Amino acid sequence: MNEKLKKVTDFFQKKNILFLAGICGILLIFLSDTLFATQKKPSAETSGGTEQYLAYLRQELEDSISRIDGAGAVKVFLTLEDGGTSIYAQDEKSSTETQTDGGIMTDRSSSRESEYVLSDGVPVLESSIEPSVKGVSVICEGGDDIKVIARITEFVSVGLGIPTNRICVTKMN
Repeated sequence: MNEKLKKVTDFFQKKNILFLAGICGILLIFLSDTLFATQKKPSAETSGGTEQYLAYLRQELEDSISRIDGAGAVKVFLTLEDGGTSIYAQDEKSSTETQTDGGIMTDRSSSRESEYVLSDGVPVLESSIEPSVKGVSVICEGGDDIKVIARITEFVSVGLGIPTNRICVTKMN
């Protein structure tokens, strides 16, 4: 009898552990957005404008470039090509009218109407294209070393997708 009782209690203890592990897993799934939130790159649309987006890019570049061997302290200046583009959802309606006279088409007209799709009175944003970077100037402590300049130039060129002739690296005094 004692042996049967021990088997039953072991079974329920294992079942309780699995049950608690399942509950913990479900809680982690629900809390994952707040516990494991990653910093998202603000867009020019959601961050309140181009200035905030520009400040974010500048800070990310300064942090990244300062980690390049030999760069030292870094200050970055950026110029933007444009202010970016926002594309809003539109509802289009088109109609075509044809007039015939004795089986021969005499006149054809078409019209197209377009209006923005609204949600709570606000146009629905379909997509947003970030402002493009026109040029980058980097001032750093290691700006007198040709190898450091080459590494920084390549890093910025690849990271921002701009040609190297739009990047200037110089020594900080």
